[in-house]
Amino acid sequence: MKLFQFFLLIVFSLPGCINNSGTGSSGTPSKDAFGDANHVVIVCQQELWGSPLGDSINYYFGSAYPILPQPEPLFDLRHMTYSDLIGYSVRRELRNYIFIGDLSNMETAPMNLLNELVGAERLKEHLQTSKVSNLITRNQWARGQQLFYILGKDLTDLHTRIRTSFPGISKQIRDFDQARIKATVYAAGKSNALSQQVEQRFQIKMDIPNDWVLASTKPGGYWFRKESEKSSANIILSKLPYVNTLQMSANGIKSIRDTLSRTFIRTDSPGDYMVINDRDLPMFIYQKSVDANYGIEARGIWETKLEYMGGPFQTYLIQTPAKDSLLYLDLFIYAPEMEKRDLMQQMEEIVRTLHFQ
Repeated sequence: MKLFQFFLLIVFSLPGCINNSGTGSSGTPSKDAFGDANHVVIVCQQELWGSPLGDSINYYFGSAYPILPQPEPLFDLRHMTYSDLIGYSVRRELRNYIFIGDLSNMETAPMNLLNELVGAERLKEHLQTSKVSNLITRNQWARGQQLFYILGKDLTDLHTRIRTSFPGISKQIRDFDQARIKATVYAAGKSNALSQQVEQRFQIKMDIPNDWVLASTKPGGYWFRKESEKSSANIILSKLPYVNTLQMSANGIKSIRDTLSRTFIRTDSPGDYMVINDRDLPMFIYQKSVDANYGIEARGIWETKLEYMGGPFQTYLIQTPAKDSLLYLDLFIYAPEMEKRDLMQQMEEIVRTLHFQ
């Protein structure tokens, strides 16, 4: 009995040894990772998470998504300690992880885990040669999974690496999540009829999801929408002659959007119309290449003049290949009881399918 108790003590005290219960006999994961898009697990020791360094992680990876009426984070962050991962296999089956560590002050079990995931030599070489934390491993415990590592030689180095690594890691996560978002958008398939109408009128290919409808057809263009119990997603598609570069300025795109919105959008109140509200939140302008054609993207919030309605919008003005006209796409949401980040991202996936003929 004493020998048996001694054996159990050895087994349960082995630091950092994780049994990949979800791994098949070939060494490849047998399970698919689960979790929503935009969900990121931050793995670090509790004392780091509760320190100013944890504030820095939240400052970057939990920063506000641009631009929504109420603040919503860029990523939904969930904190776990290294012990949480070592002790519970189900916690190792999520999609996106970022491991944070001050290697000058790491406990044995977390350090053993990092060596197992990355490799001691690779980890050492990375810290010596790179000032940006670009280490990544995939499909470690489940298929469709990626693990990032922001590890510093000391606390100062770690703070610097969080700041410098944020742009690259956040882009990797967004790109990685894109397939999942697109699958949600086209879960009901593509509407061939509506997509063909768009192609014939505007000489573009753009996949309209099967659960969207053509709400209005006017000389100015089309209005597509998707209605649910709590939300209304909308896309206005139009084409206008290219006159000069002023059309693509902040004032130019505001004037175009306000004019076209009045053409399509009405409320139950006579004389009501939609306008850009750039008093409460600014409208941001970005350069945006769409299908290798120069364009402008504007983000802001809209409101109606009489009724208490409003929400976020993204408007695109894209120069056509012939450079004699501008393609106009306006995406906007009305969802007063819902968060809106994911809904806006889903409409962006429709724009990503756009190709000029």
